[in-house]
Amino acid sequence: MEDEQLLFLSDVIPTSYWSVEHSGVKKGDTVIVLGSGPIGLMTQKFAWLKGATRVIAVDQVEHRLEHARKTNNVETYNFSNNEKVGELLHEETGGGADVVIDCVGMDGAVPPNTSFGSKHNNQFGTISPLITASQSVRKFGTVQVTGVYGTEANNFPLGDFFTRNVSLKTGQAPVIHIMPKLYEMIENKTFDPTDIITHRASLDDAAKVYDIFDKKEDGSIKVIFKP
Repeated sequence: MEDEQLLFLSDVIPTSYWSVEHSGVKKGDTVIVLGSGPIGLMTQKFAWLKGATRVIAVDQVEHRLEHARKTNNVETYNFSNNEKVGELLHEETGGGADVVIDCVGMDGAVPPNTSFGSKHNNQFGTISPLITASQSVRKFGTVQVTGVYGTEANNFPLGDFFTRNVSLKTGQAPVIHIMPKLYEMIENKTFDPTDIITHRASLDDAAKVYDIFDKKEDGSIKVIFKP
């Protein structure tokens, strides 16, 4: 196999695969994936492979959503066009998704009219994906938190999760333990791990390409460097 096929076994593929496995996605489920970066895109693939009958992608970067539609055949919602996307998804799914997987984390966009940081000044980001998840999951559904939240947070929607019997699952993927299975899946062409790659560059161009990635320009999603 080519190097590009195996490159993402170190992180992207195991994290995405484990997100779906740990969340308990089963045949017939409706799954919402928050974020359509590399992890979100791979998570969408694995949700289909587990038997989901409906997969919905949410992001604010239009070229990511276009990539998700093109490569994963998912429904897409751009939350920059609707501040209440969680409530909209709850309605559009007829009472909420069976599983919502957060592939964003605390680096996500801060919604308008939201105070930045916690009262202890140690929350350097947002928990808006968790708010969206709490609004768009069904009663007795599951929210899988794959995005990284490294600090305390204000306004955590504990009441929404508790009163609606929502299961909240978190943690980091046991990467080494699932590598052999994923290697076999790639070898058997069960899925294509390379279609998240949008840019290939030499190390000499690293600074230039990183700037493009950082500014989310030129359709950038995943960059690989080739010596």
